[in-house]
Amino acid sequence: MAKRKSKDQTTHDRKVGRLATEYEKKGYKVQAGTGRRPAPKPIGRSGRIPDIVATKSGRTKIIEVETPRSIKTDKAQMETFARYAAKKKNVSFDIVVTKPRKK
Repeated sequence: MAKRKSKDQTTHDRKVGRLATEYEKKGYKVQAGTGRRPAPKPIGRSGRIPDIVATKSGRTKIIEVETPRSIKTDKAQMETFARYAAKKKNVSFDIVVTKPRKK
């Protein structure tokens, strides 16, 4: 997990919650570790935990939310999720980068 400043962490968490809700509305079973949702299971030998795992009709999406700052600092985590998805049938990996709030 990337280390984020408090403001960035709040933005990150808000985006995770919004995306999780969007996927639920589309009929996905969502694991996100936010609100009432269960946390996703660790992936890879290093036990990295994605922000969202959404499953529907035998297809799984691994989604990692990053801020403009954190995307530069945790490449190993993103590589772990990308490798995992590439090796599994019907699994994809997406990175979502938050937009900074305007002042």
